[in-house]
Amino acid sequence: MCRHTADISNPAHNHTACITSALSSAERLCQSRGVRLTPLRRRVLEKIWQNHEAIKAYELIHQLSSADHTVKPPTVYRALDFLLAQGLIHRI
Repeated sequence: MCRHTADISNPAHNHTACITSALSSAERLCQSRGVRLTPLRRRVLEKIWQNHEAIKAYELIHQLSSADHTVKPPTVYRALDFLLAQGLIHRI
């Protein structure tokens, strides 16, 4: 994740590379702890890190769902609980 909010205001800042690096770190952390960063957990974390503002669970559900597949609230809440327990996100 970007170290400082000022990073994103810098025109030279590559936020995509920043997110990619943070996701790689999250994967290494989970692997070292013997827990799985499943594809859905990774997608939830990526959606959270794409924005430097708080995001609500139902907004995540909307963003993760498609025309042919709706992500159910318990699935997102379980992913959020996992990410919170691993210290990858925090609750506001």
